[in-house]
Amino acid sequence: MKSRFIEIDLLRTLAIVMMIVYHIGYDLAFFHNFDLDPLAGGWKLLALSTATLFLLLVGISFVISWDRTHSRTRLPTEARRAKVGTRYKYFKRGLTILAFGLLITIVTYFWDRETYIRFGILHMIGVSVILLPFFRKLREWNIAIAALIIILGMNIRNFSLFTFHSSLFLPFGIPPPNFTTLDYYPLLPWFGIVLTGLALGDLFYIRPKRIPKPTNRILTFLSFPGKHALVIYLVHQPILLLLLGIWFNTIIQ
Repeated sequence: MKSRFIEIDLLRTLAIVMMIVYHIGYDLAFFHNFDLDPLAGGWKLLALSTATLFLLLVGISFVISWDRTHSRTRLPTEARRAKVGTRYKYFKRGLTILAFGLLITIVTYFWDRETYIRFGILHMIGVSVILLPFFRKLREWNIAIAALIIILGMNIRNFSLFTFHSSLFLPFGIPPPNFTTLDYYPLLPWFGIVLTGLALGDLFYIRPKRIPKPTNRILTFLSFPGKHALVIYLVHQPILLLLLGIWFNTIIQ
């Protein structure tokens, strides 16, 4: 079994806690008429911080996993085979995450056809995992590309000369008029955050050739949710809705 960097799992656990706190506030506002606005102020900052942390960790985790795969190859022919095999591995992983994103699209479509999720954070992560192998060689230079992507993404609507009435451009940060959704994280600018994580992982883990250190039981316990972030992401919201519904006696009316 491969050893893990405990701090990465702990940070992912922190992101999970932040996500759950935000969704509790969101559910209280929209389903139980609490006087708070989860789309503004501190709540919005919490949502953006949570997504940023998750996406940074996607990039960091990728570069560590990629390096471990290729550090075992010594001959040029082995290296070429490993590169092709690793790209295929991440292509499959990205497609799997994207499939879960599409499942959420279907579920939310039947929940509310006006605000269903078309390119949420799982779609974003799935596509990012497929793209990351093509940026690996740039190492820390990905910071420069990340900056360009973030700047472009934050201003792309100002640069657009035309109004697009199709949802085909949603992944690039160009929604159609009057677009509303429960969750929207386009490649522009959010892929820039993933590339930043890729560069940071190279700088702080690969260049110094860091190795995981032994840890104690408390930290291992706290890191457990971080090892199962995808499962928790998929099930936490239905569980929250159920528990809040029971708490406020609104699950059966």
